[in-house]
Amino acid sequence: MPAQVDNIGMFIRGMTQPDELIKYIQAKFPEKEIQQAYAQMVEASKALAKDEKITPLSAFWKLLERSYQKKTPPMQCGEGCAHCCYTGVTLTQMEWDGVLNRAEKNGIDLNEIIERSHRTIKKVREVLQTKRNIEQMDWHNLVVNQPCPFLGEDQACMVYEDRPLDCRMVVAYRGVCDSKKLEHAQRGVVVEEAIGSTVVARLQHDQTPKFKRRKFQGTQPLRLFQHWLILWQDRKSSKKKK
Repeated sequence: MPAQVDNIGMFIRGMTQPDELIKYIQAKFPEKEIQQAYAQMVEASKALAKDEKITPLSAFWKLLERSYQKKTPPMQCGEGCAHCCYTGVTLTQMEWDGVLNRAEKNGIDLNEIIERSHRTIKKVREVLQTKRNIEQMDWHNLVVNQPCPFLGEDQACMVYEDRPLDCRMVVAYRGVCDSKKLEHAQRGVVVEEAIGSTVVARLQHDQTPKFKRRKFQGTQPLRLFQHWLILWQDRKSSKKKK
């Protein structure tokens, strides 16, 4: 079924195919506008980070939020509306570092998070152990219809201030979503959102020590929340054995 769109963005029904979103963005925003927005957002994020003594990623989140406030109708999303939190969330190393810092600030015990999410974490770990190379959509399907590890019992995000781009790109303007198919949620709303993943990738690349950098390809590896938690848990276990 073709994607449904309107003058604001593209509707999400269940899992949105990445190629559908890319085609929509390319049709909505001229290539020149996308490239200009990307370059401006990278520099603006770095400048704001320096001025406010925050991380470049935190600065980008602020700028993205300002774009939504200036260019879109009022969002209907609210605390406790968690329909979009029952699917796979992928994030980069930089975004995961931000989540870790927020978890520490908020006093979140990651061991408890892992225990609560043991079902989906077990699924992801089993696939990792097979060493199969599966597509991103298949990773999402492993955990679809299961709550995000950082979704609290009150149906609110426990790391909201530092939630990754995957979460920020799902927005609703038409009342409250009434199912996990996300009929009212949209993507591709503003150009800053369209270039978001490349901006995050660039910021991560530029903060990597020069001797570790590779040529910038426009992307950074993405892993599910569950995968990052597995890596965190394994790292902790290794330290204890030493």
